[in-house]
Amino acid sequence: MFGFMTMNQTPIRLEDLLENVDKPLPGITRPVWRFHDNFNDLLDFWLRRHGTFRALLSDLSAAVEDFGADGPDVAEEERLMEMWSLFREQLDQHQQVEDGVYFPVVVALHPEFESAFDALSVDHGAIDACLDAVENAEDGAGMMEALLLLNDKLLGHMEAEEDLIMPLVLETPPPLEFVVYDEDGNEVSGDDVLEDEDEDDSLTYVTKN
Repeated sequence: MFGFMTMNQTPIRLEDLLENVDKPLPGITRPVWRFHDNFNDLLDFWLRRHGTFRALLSDLSAAVEDFGADGPDVAEEERLMEMWSLFREQLDQHQQVEDGVYFPVVVALHPEFESAFDALSVDHGAIDACLDAVENAEDGAGMMEALLLLNDKLLGHMEAEEDLIMPLVLETPPPLEFVVYDEDGNEVSGDDVLEDEDEDDSLTYVTKN
């Protein structure tokens, strides 16, 4: 079923991202991120988005496992499709913002790490292939197998991504900041963004740096 996939389905690691980078990462470890002077709403928002994807993927996996090999009935399938649509739409938007806005800003501040961000963008494509495999599964068993692959791939990607990006942006003064615009070009306040982060996919994120 997954013959079209390559070794890119293997979860990426921080060591893979740093393979062609000569400069060491700043020594700012995960337990102290939220206590750092440069931690701000953008970084909190980004980490919370990752937390949302972890929770949604866990809920999807649990739902498919409950359906069994025969798959869901009509009512269950409708609920599953709603869950999946939310998950995929939000993840697609998140990766587009990373590739188009966040990554270029961090690379401009830390050009020595450009190859690491190129690897992250390539891995976004591999995640898309895992998403397609879930949608193309022929039955409940196939969907569960595809979800397991996606789970390992996405969780590994987000962990490596966080371990790369957070030390870089926390070390960089001034703190990385952003402005959010709605589809009409009006600026949206930070509080509104954090309250509605799972409901509005029409927002545009522009970093101030």
